[in-house]
Amino acid sequence: MNYGDTSSVDKMVFEKLKSGLQDTVLSLRKAVVLDKKTVKEYLKGIQKTLLSADVDVKLVFELSKKIEERGFLEKPPGVLDRRENLIRITYEALVELIGTGERLQIKDGEKILLVGTQGSGKTTTAAKLSKYLKKKGMHPKLICADTFRPAAYDQLSQLSEEIHVPLYGRPQEKDSLKIIKEGLSNFKGEGLTIIDSEGRHSLDEDLMRDINKIYAKIKPEKTLLVLDSTIGQRAGEQAAAFKKACNVDGVILTKLDGSAKGGGALSACAAIKAPVYFIGVGERLDDFEEFDSERFVSRLIGFGDLQGLLERAQEVEFDEDAAKRLMSGKFTLEDLYQQITQMQNMGSLSKLLDMLPFGSKIPKDVMDVQEEKLQIFRIIMDSMTYEEKQDPGIVKRSRIDRIAVGSGRSVEEVRELLNHYKKMKKMMKTFGDERKLKQMMKRVGFGAGM
Repeated sequence: MNYGDTSSVDKMVFEKLKSGLQDTVLSLRKAVVLDKKTVKEYLKGIQKTLLSADVDVKLVFELSKKIEERGFLEKPPGVLDRRENLIRITYEALVELIGTGERLQIKDGEKILLVGTQGSGKTTTAAKLSKYLKKKGMHPKLICADTFRPAAYDQLSQLSEEIHVPLYGRPQEKDSLKIIKEGLSNFKGEGLTIIDSEGRHSLDEDLMRDINKIYAKIKPEKTLLVLDSTIGQRAGEQAAAFKKACNVDGVILTKLDGSAKGGGALSACAAIKAPVYFIGVGERLDDFEEFDSERFVSRLIGFGDLQGLLERAQEVEFDEDAAKRLMSGKFTLEDLYQQITQMQNMGSLSKLLDMLPFGSKIPKDVMDVQEEKLQIFRIIMDSMTYEEKQDPGIVKRSRIDRIAVGSGRSVEEVRELLNHYKKMKKMMKTFGDERKLKQMMKRVGFGAGM
């Protein structure tokens, strides 16, 4: 099933947005001189990219003016030169524009009410949030009170089974408040209760009245608004309406991986002082994370997010020696097999590489290996001998034919695996160069540790 799916066109536009910011920053870093003309061109690039992200025009020009004034007036701190200081100022201005992220304070025994319009991804978000909080040691329970959308209960039932979280719902009942009261009684206050309330196609008086009634009767400890980031500036209108009806405590933005309008939704939420607690960044149930504006901006402009990468890695038991061999480029197919398995547990390869500084500059053919292809590679390697996995150089024509027959895959796919292995070795040797690693870490420290 495709959870929270976004169109391929949306993803292409988002990549264009991210690429635009990164290319603008890179062009400044490569500039021979830093004069007024260079700064003007740099600011035009920032403006163009933010406007394409649906950020309010007034905010964009206020931001660029602030960057320009600080860039010429401020003396660079420490060892930074004027060029590096301008990038630092841009980073800080973008973080200020988006607003600082806050952490959700919640515990077992309390209630979270999820609200939002139909199509925002509320039901999927209920499951994602449950899985996330379960990993944090809590004991979430789900109540499906969305009586407006017929398939809501079936969808949440399937998702709750997948993440092993108890669910209460009555598909035939049309009274949302009655379902919620029964669900709360059924769970007897044990664990953390997450309530998926009903949504409508758009904002209307009936929806606001019903949500207000539910909010007043059940008195949730937290009310979280689920917003589709693709709606851009209209996010502000929705956030304001729900805040008035049920005193929204914070926002969860969905589909932030697939829309150039994410900047508009983020800035709109910041403008009405509705903190963004979480963001949905993909289709998988694990593509859900706490929102941190500094780390988000760092990834957006190309400085990566090594902290986020380390947090994901901590959830997977890595063979440290194998990881070191992989990073040095001195690894075998056996190591690659193990790392493929572990990376699949952490998320898609492209998302992991996106956390590295200027990850988009890694060869596209290496990044574009999809999970289905990685699974095929694993099947092929299962048909190799230990000797072949330790020394892939010995795998010639006769061995390729035997491996293809044994794995049930084609000769071309076996060759594709071997070619991928060679490309991975070449790429990892670049990362393994100590001098280049130090340079990369310096850029990360500059970008993410200001």
